[in-house]
Amino acid sequence: MAGSCRIKSVLLRIVAVCIVSCTMHGRSAAMPAADSLRGGISVRTNLLWSAASSANLGLEVPVSSHWTLGANAGLKTWPRWFLWDNDRTDAAKWKHLAIVPEARWWKGGIYDGLFLSGDLIYTHYNVGGVKFPLGLYPETAGSRLQGDFLGIGVGAGYSWRLSGHWRLEAEAGLGAGYSASSRYECSYCGRKIADERGPVLVPKLGLNIAYNFERRKAREKVIEVINTPQPPVDTIVPPVEVPVPQEFAPPLVLVAVRPNRGIAGELMKTSPILRPATEYRPYTPDRILRKEEGPLMVFFELDKVRLLRSFREGDYLRDNSPVLDSVINITKTILKDSVSRVSKIQIVGLASVEGRVAHNVWLSENRALALQKYIQERVPVSDDMFESVGGGEAWSEFRDQISDILRAGGSEELSASQARMVLDIIDGEPDPDRRERSLKSLEGGRLYRTLLERILKVQRNSGYIRIYFDWIPDRTAKSINDGIDLLKEGRYEEALRAIEKQKDDPRAANAWALALYYNGRMDEALSVLEKASAGGDEAAARNYMQLQETIRQNAAYSKYKEELEKYKQQHTKLYAY
Repeated sequence: MAGSCRIKSVLLRIVAVCIVSCTMHGRSAAMPAADSLRGGISVRTNLLWSAASSANLGLEVPVSSHWTLGANAGLKTWPRWFLWDNDRTDAAKWKHLAIVPEARWWKGGIYDGLFLSGDLIYTHYNVGGVKFPLGLYPETAGSRLQGDFLGIGVGAGYSWRLSGHWRLEAEAGLGAGYSASSRYECSYCGRKIADERGPVLVPKLGLNIAYNFERRKAREKVIEVINTPQPPVDTIVPPVEVPVPQEFAPPLVLVAVRPNRGIAGELMKTSPILRPATEYRPYTPDRILRKEEGPLMVFFELDKVRLLRSFREGDYLRDNSPVLDSVINITKTILKDSVSRVSKIQIVGLASVEGRVAHNVWLSENRALALQKYIQERVPVSDDMFESVGGGEAWSEFRDQISDILRAGGSEELSASQARMVLDIIDGEPDPDRRERSLKSLEGGRLYRTLLERILKVQRNSGYIRIYFDWIPDRTAKSINDGIDLLKEGRYEEALRAIEKQKDDPRAANAWALALYYNGRMDEALSVLEKASAGGDEAAARNYMQLQETIRQNAAYSKYKEELEKYKQQHTKLYAY
């Protein structure tokens, strides 16, 4: 305990020296002028400490335009929340004395905005039967600790002005130091269990309300000096500083021109059945057509190859007319175009897995041919433009449907165990006819009837259509994009020559304007960008706004430089007496 008393004595002396030093330094001749500081002495209290029923007060003194020195002190001599609560049957006990000298650096000037802090920390504590949040200091929950802590800490915070004198501060930090304490059995009993020594980390949190004793400008003493000319009063106001303009950065909105793919390219945006010829793939039985994006499907009557625009399938009306009309209209439109053309119409006839293999192959092939014939009767398309194939029995489609049900843990049609039985037969029997007979025998035929009615219905009578197209290479777009590449490389004169040849194409407007700008033809660049913006070119609109802002900034900066030079000349004349 003697060592603890010596620590307290030393800390109290340090605090006293810090406070006296702060006060004396604040009055010294080296102190900056009062008008350069935003406040004088400030007192504060930590609302979080107060919420924990700990009386506390802080004092802060400015020592420069960015530094303050001060100290915080907290005292809690009663065991629980309220001073009058002295019920010893309550296990909780919490008393302490805390003294924290502190130095702060303020980024924007004292008492305003962001600050960083460094602390010396001393506390004497007597705590027992208290559970701290976040699992901190768990040893105090079932026993009592009494001792001292000495350490240092760092933190950061922010100060908001509430009025001329009042401020609100928020800060957080971390301290580290050495703790020397004794552990006792309970909050009020005196039997010591052990002595504990060692390093400790402590958090620092503060929500402070502060009051500033603002400094008033000292009245200047007027000393009359006979026959001595007085210096002139400087009333010339310097111009408001304007930042140096940033460089215009058009490459941020310099976008390549899309090649013209003709009417087919435009139709592809709303008709997924259309795909570029580069994406063409010949049909193979392992393709899962129902999951491919964009193809159109038509349906046939049960066990028929005749293609109807609509028919009834039980209570359900199968209407093929929207799909058939769409295929005919798209094909006719592309055939009239001079830029794009139809390169391949892919048709795949499908049949379900029920019935004999040979008959199902015949069905699928003739369904594909029926669809081809329907198109050729309405559009002049030669045979070599078609890939019409029979997909035969759609075992890959069927297996994929069952796999989806199994992955989902079952469905309304099949349970997961039933789906597993069907997959085992599909994967385990290579012969299609024997495979079908095995499926028919499951659960006395009931499961197969469910497959016919609920699963195989879609693939039983369908056909798949996809249209592929190609187009004449867009040499204009290539020329514009070559010029854009030259702009990005900083070869501005070459870029201007390359893009100028295509300047009449609306797609070249943005790149043409930037080429003019980089070659010093500002007025022409603005004119081109303005017209392109009015025409809906988004890149040109962004560049037009950015270029106007750059011009505005340059004009403001030039005006500031002129006013600054004028101010310097007037200031020189004023003091040339």
